[in-house]
Amino acid sequence: MNWHNMTLMEYIKSENRRFFLTDLGTNGLKFVDKKVYEVYNSPETQLKMAERLDEEFPGDFIYPLSDGNIISESLGVKLLKPDYDFPSPLEHKFTTIESIRNLEIPDPYSLKRMPTNLKSQNLISSNIDKPLYVSIFGPFTLAVQLAGATHLLREIIKNKDFVIEILEYTKNAVREYAKAVVKAGVKYMSIAEPASVTLSPENFRELVLPRLNYVYDSVDCWKQLHICGDTWKFLDMMIETNTDAISLDQIMNMEEVIKHFPNDKILVGNLDPIRLIGKGTPEEVNKKTTELLDKMEPYDNFMMAFGCNAPNDAPDENIKEAIRVTKNRFRDYGN
Repeated sequence: MNWHNMTLMEYIKSENRRFFLTDLGTNGLKFVDKKVYEVYNSPETQLKMAERLDEEFPGDFIYPLSDGNIISESLGVKLLKPDYDFPSPLEHKFTTIESIRNLEIPDPYSLKRMPTNLKSQNLISSNIDKPLYVSIFGPFTLAVQLAGATHLLREIIKNKDFVIEILEYTKNAVREYAKAVVKAGVKYMSIAEPASVTLSPENFRELVLPRLNYVYDSVDCWKQLHICGDTWKFLDMMIETNTDAISLDQIMNMEEVIKHFPNDKILVGNLDPIRLIGKGTPEEVNKKTTELLDKMEPYDNFMMAFGCNAPNDAPDENIKEAIRVTKNRFRDYGN
């Protein structure tokens, strides 16, 4: 299949079946017998794990091990680094305008392990003939990583100048990284803005929306936005982003969302990753996946996925069953 010159919509309609976007946690570590940073620091291991994941969980896209903290880590944020889970910030040291003005925009081609990250993406995209998918944190969530959620939200009320300063910085940092990953071979880029769910619609429109579009407009690839949680209050603005797809959390009622959704964007989601994929049985996964497919049957602009990445310890059989049921759903026949 010559997907290279297709739009994302053309790709998911290129076969008479439903497509599956597999978004996993650290589920692939066991296939290569490595710890998280052993994979992050080795492009060859990244490729090996991507190949094994594609064998075990054959969705319609490939992906490296998610590395959402790479920008903040490269800027010196101290991280908690579990062996078998994703790292997370331990400190938030950029809390003043002066501290932000002293930061340079990180160069993905030279700073710390960012070049290794790009080499991994290039190696995967060059060796596996499926679109390469990555998820990166957006400008607002990166700002929370740098300054801390409590401080940033307080400053929205008390010191808007600081908020604007840090968001102007993070939008440029995310843009440079986004441009680099696309150049490295990423075909499908999702921006995750989980921290923005705490905002009012007015603050979302002012602080988040224009900076997301600033990043999206800088790259030529398939583009997606994902925000965790209940995003009804933002849905219209999420649709306004210059994206091909919108990915929603399991809390959202897809049957209702699709009624308000434009035909020229793809709705992605939203099997429950925790209770269903993480703790359910294959029979329950079959039932819930089938139910969602039934609800989305009339709509060509739907792609199946989890509401967020699957838990690290989710049973393999559950992930496989969700993919199997989805890829065996033929739109014209419903069986």
